[in-house]
Amino acid sequence: MKTKKTITIFILFFCFFQVLEAQTLKSDIRNSVLEIGKTFVDIPSERLKQLDQIAFLIFRNTKKSSDVKIVMVDKTNQEISQQAMIWLRTGMIYYGHSNLFTIESAGVVPDNKLLSNLSDLKKFGFKIKKKRKKKLKAYEVDYGSGKWMISTKSLASLNQNQAVEIYLESISSDTSLNKKVELLFSDTNTIAREMLYIATRINSLIPKK
Repeated sequence: MKTKKTITIFILFFCFFQVLEAQTLKSDIRNSVLEIGKTFVDIPSERLKQLDQIAFLIFRNTKKSSDVKIVMVDKTNQEISQQAMIWLRTGMIYYGHSNLFTIESAGVVPDNKLLSNLSDLKKFGFKIKKKRKKKLKAYEVDYGSGKWMISTKSLASLNQNQAVEIYLESISSDTSLNKKVELLFSDTNTIAREMLYIATRINSLIPKK
């Protein structure tokens, strides 16, 4: 009961905050974020605990360093890690904290295939355009006041110094220099909701001026 009451409070705050701060996302994306936020009550209690722990871990790292990198990791850097990166970035922009930390995605063994799943983002208000980045298949994701260039990359290619790596699939990797955090997904349809929830929790931890 207490958990559900807390989530209800988050949803009310989520709706109110959208009017005040979400000025850099397209209006369609802001509306999508708001609708997804209303489904936080559907997140199972055990999963909520895990999401809360990850949100606190990220926030704690921002208190230790001004140069924090969050890396969403899966096997091939295709659907799961790319979606997680995009939605966590979106959530942080929504709350006006886009510069609090860097969010990247990577694969242990990246697959340079077409990221066809990115087209699903169009229904939420994003604009997707195919680009070519040398030999990589790349995409430009327009979210409002800016654009992200999205392509596959390997975990080993990133500067992993002080990075927080969040593993979204069960993977054994020898490339990591950091403590591994697992947030495994069996249903990709929940990625947007859970990344936005993490952003909401991080925002709640930040002292208000």
